[in-house]
Amino acid sequence: MPATGTTLRVLARVAGRLYRDLPRVGVLCLALALTLDAAAGSWRFAAPQQRLFRPLLADPTEARLAVTTNLNNRLNGNIGASWEAADYTWDAAGLLRFRTGIHAGVFSKLRWSGTTFPLETADYLVGFHADLGNDGMTGRFEYAHVSAHLADGYDGPERAFTYSREYFTLYGSYAREARRGTMIGSVRVYGSFRWSNHAIPDVRRWRVQGGAELVSGPLAGGATRAYLAGDLRVFRDGDVAINPTVQAGLLFHNEANRGLRIALVYHGGRSEHGQFHHLEDNYGGVGLFFDL
Repeated sequence: MPATGTTLRVLARVAGRLYRDLPRVGVLCLALALTLDAAAGSWRFAAPQQRLFRPLLADPTEARLAVTTNLNNRLNGNIGASWEAADYTWDAAGLLRFRTGIHAGVFSKLRWSGTTFPLETADYLVGFHADLGNDGMTGRFEYAHVSAHLADGYDGPERAFTYSREYFTLYGSYAREARRGTMIGSVRVYGSFRWSNHAIPDVRRWRVQGGAELVSGPLAGGATRAYLAGDLRVFRDGDVAINPTVQAGLLFHNEANRGLRIALVYHGGRSEHGQFHHLEDNYGGVGLFFDL
């Protein structure tokens, strides 16, 4: 089937799933909104802003724009973004905030073949999120759908099968400044628990995650910073599996934490791509990440 036809079928399936689940998610978001006292704070709707719960640097399942090569013959190409629909601030200082929106992403694996890059598989993600927190403590509630599909460029022994799931995830993180001499950086620790209420095939029903991020102060007085980030995901896929991911590199960010990252990347354990979920995927490589 042509790639365009496959993409349209995937988008139609995702839209249908979200349409069926939208009433439940809408009721939940409405209940959260009604608990807020509008007289005590202020609402903003559709105002350009970043996510309150900052994207996890080393998590390979974050919806973002990135390219990672394993220095062999494979590339991971990700396209993703988040749109914040509404923001509520309890007081003028803005110390405690509530923010909600939607996010989506495509996670693809390509084969490096000379000057061409045949697409082997792609995972499609779309979800709703609601964040709560301040500068130090932040949390996120997320409901998302993901499906995975083999592409026309795959020529291996695996056969395509239905891979589809919806899941709820609860995140929490704590961040603070870290001082070393005259340099001020930051440190962040986080954790999450995920439960899948629908899964085809019946694997990875749950996932426990933890990690840490360490960012240095400005190097040479500029906008460049060094960082080290580690992420660990534990789940059951036949047996209990552990997937570690580590990044070490440089950030070129502005004051709004938008910019570019270049890093050495290590990934271990099972594949994060649904069609290859039962296969080992251990590699080291170089990644280019665009934090928009």
